[in-house]
Amino acid sequence: MSPAPVSTTGTPGRSDVVLTLQQQPAGDVRGPFGRIFGRDPVVPGARGAFERATGARQVARLLDGLGPGWVAVHSVPLGGRPSDAGHVAVGPPGLLVVTSAHHRVKNVFVAGHEVFVNREKVTTMAVAETAADKVQSAVRTASGVAVDATPVIVFVDPKRLVVREKPARTRVFSDLFLRRRLRRLSPTLAETDLEAVQTAVVADDTWATPPTTVTPEQAERFGQLERSARTARRLRSTWRWVAAVVLLSATLLVVQGVALGIIG
Repeated sequence: MSPAPVSTTGTPGRSDVVLTLQQQPAGDVRGPFGRIFGRDPVVPGARGAFERATGARQVARLLDGLGPGWVAVHSVPLGGRPSDAGHVAVGPPGLLVVTSAHHRVKNVFVAGHEVFVNREKVTTMAVAETAADKVQSAVRTASGVAVDATPVIVFVDPKRLVVREKPARTRVFSDLFLRRRLRRLSPTLAETDLEAVQTAVVADDTWATPPTTVTPEQAERFGQLERSARTARRLRSTWRWVAAVVLLSATLLVVQGVALGIIG
């Protein structure tokens, strides 16, 4: 019998969830006017960890929805550096080690093994491939299957993603249509090997001991912060539209008044 379609080993973005809450004051520090006008509830010191965590959570939701024949686990503890693999998904296309990179409204450029975000070089490719090597070794030992791990980088909500030269080993996607793209990958595992690899991936003893854990209270607090940030972003967008409409209306009234004055 195949494992359950979806299994989770940890909270997506576990270490960054904990880091966010360490940097973020308890309660809403914005005040009533800040909440009305959509001030960002995340303090600057927690912003980086928060963005990484929310990106991981978005990718986890997508992987968990791949459906029958797939298994997805999150925040897989590896020990050493990197301490976690963001996500491991196993389906007909094989063993996929997924790294999320949240670069909201930023330009991402990929040229072979190099990745640039707003023209700044980042180490995302190296991190993804190192995590894939560690996952491959652990899964081969646990399953007895000589499976190859494919590194996958998912850029979350980029303004633009340009892949000028495809990496030799790593797959690169945006979160848009991610499920469709993964399902379309060519099958690489026989059914018996697929079941053995999936069983190994969901087994706790395949992996290292998690360096951090997320309590239910922390999970609830982070979820509330994520919802507040999403609401604030929508409010800011709404206020920008309102300001644009008011400005346009005022301009039209002035132009109309000038025109009527000239005609009069």
